[in-house]
Amino acid sequence: MTSAVPATTDPGKIRSFQRVTTADGFFVICALDHLSDFQALLDPDPARVDHRRTVAAKIDLIRALAPEVSAFLLDAEFGLAQAIASRALPGSVGLMASIENEDYQIPPGARRTRLREGWSVWQAKMIGADVLKLLWFFRPDADSADHQREVVRRLAAECARLSLPLVVEPIWYPLPGEDRDAAAWQRRRVEGIIESAAEAAALGVDMLKVEFPGAVGSEEERAAALKACRRLEERIGDLPWVILSAGVGYETFREQVRIASEAGASGFLAGRSIWRDAAATRDAAKRPEAASEAARRLAELAAITRSSGRPYRPALDAEVAARLFPSGWYRRWNREGTGASQIAAE
Repeated sequence: MTSAVPATTDPGKIRSFQRVTTADGFFVICALDHLSDFQALLDPDPARVDHRRTVAAKIDLIRALAPEVSAFLLDAEFGLAQAIASRALPGSVGLMASIENEDYQIPPGARRTRLREGWSVWQAKMIGADVLKLLWFFRPDADSADHQREVVRRLAAECARLSLPLVVEPIWYPLPGEDRDAAAWQRRRVEGIIESAAEAAALGVDMLKVEFPGAVGSEEERAAALKACRRLEERIGDLPWVILSAGVGYETFREQVRIASEAGASGFLAGRSIWRDAAATRDAAKRPEAASEAARRLAELAAITRSSGRPYRPALDAEVAARLFPSGWYRRWNREGTGASQIAAE
């Protein structure tokens, strides 16, 4: 969907979004930035899964799935440099890089984001990442909430200085004493997903990767989830958003993608629900077939997204572009993190 003034008017960010979306404006992205949870799939004995074996498994999956994706999300430890240097990642496929050193385990207590030591926004930009991703455990009622907000503000400002889009992945999690299996907690989680998305959007992020707000087990649950997705869409305005898989079964995720697309999502950014079986296949003779099934899933999800999703194709018409970028705009653009709107106002 093209509007006169899209969510971002930064030409560097617009170009980055072009690189991680399909030609018709959809995010068809495979997440392979998983750490210990990826290694656990490779062998029942984690001690036998070293760095070399993990890298090899990721490169194999990247090669097999690249024809079906608009971009990959990769991690610094096992994926980024290795996929580029091995040429497993084609130049025609976009690249997202994670900045955190986290997994999806939920230890007790309020969460505080851990960024990867020795890894930075600048390094991600220099290696060729088109978009930066932050996994963001957030509860507005936790004593870590202000700290978590500041993490996003700081990253958003740093990414703006480098014209690097920032996608935030809010995760709602239980605090001590809460039962995540209780119906009341599940209802609160749905509201929390919407609230967290709205909070992240207000902090200056460029895109959201969100949990599915609800369940799909019954017609009633699917209807409620669609309403929740539409409320999320309303709360975040023009910001593009995609759905994550959280490792649910493929059939469940397929239905989640359908519902989210109908509500306005622009695609998906998913991992385990797509490639879990391929990563866990230890019989070498069966791996090609398992990888082909993962590729088929990606193609099917892309077709569902295109059938009812909202394309994200930020663009400026000629008059607006000329106004926002007057003669000599480049002399001032991004020297000190100056945005396009500031240039036009000078």
